Amino acid sequence: MENTKRILALFDFDGTLIKGDSVITYLRTARRLRALSGGEFLKACLAAVKYKMGKMTEEAAKARALSFRQHMQADRRIAMDAFFASDELIPRVFPEGRARLEYHRQQGHLVLLVSASTSNYMNIVASMLPVDGLLCTQISDDGKVGKNCKGEEKIRRIQAYLQEQGLKADFENSYAYGDSKSDLPMLRLCGHPTLVNPKAALKKAAGDMPMVQWKEKQKGK
Repeated sequence: MENTKRILALFDFDGTLIKGDSVITYLRTARRLRALSGGEFLKACLAAVKYKMGKMTEEAAKARALSFRQHMQADRRIAMDAFFASDELIPRVFPEGRARLEYHRQQGHLVLLVSASTSNYMNIVASMLPVDGLLCTQISDDGKVGKNCKGEEKIRRIQAYLQEQGLKADFENSYAYGDSKSDLPMLRLCGHPTLVNPKAALKKAAGDMPMVQWKEKQKGK
């Protein structure tokens, strides 16, 4: 394959292109659709608490939170994931974020979503946005969760993607967008990092990186 040097535009998803955590919203949606029982929802919340306390890895916590999917009929599971992506997430994408995605595509940059969220719905989200590729946490139909695509793992996944595609990156002229401290390795990888609605820990650690505030589309507009 041709070894082409490309300018990248790397976008985190949760907190960057949308407000909040999509996994939590996914669980709430599953509960509303009666795919997730009250007991399972509480167990998922407990797994999140154990992760925060350092008693469970993030992969294990995600696997526990999403384990209810194993007991669903395949067609219902697929339909729920499609509904969640198209009806719950895509409408919440910040207009400024979508505009930046489109801008980078028009400039001929290689636009990648790099997200810790899981592939069951992120594959659908990526197909509905102007992006060239998706790097995210993989989940199988039997509920096995792969390596969490977060922090330094994002760098490893980006490098692996470039190698698989036979590409070289012009990181000095590339762009990255993130909202949390775990995005800092990806932000530092690129010559043009941007903090989007940054959390306090990121603002403190990022020094003088440029910052923007993106807002959700107002209802009725």
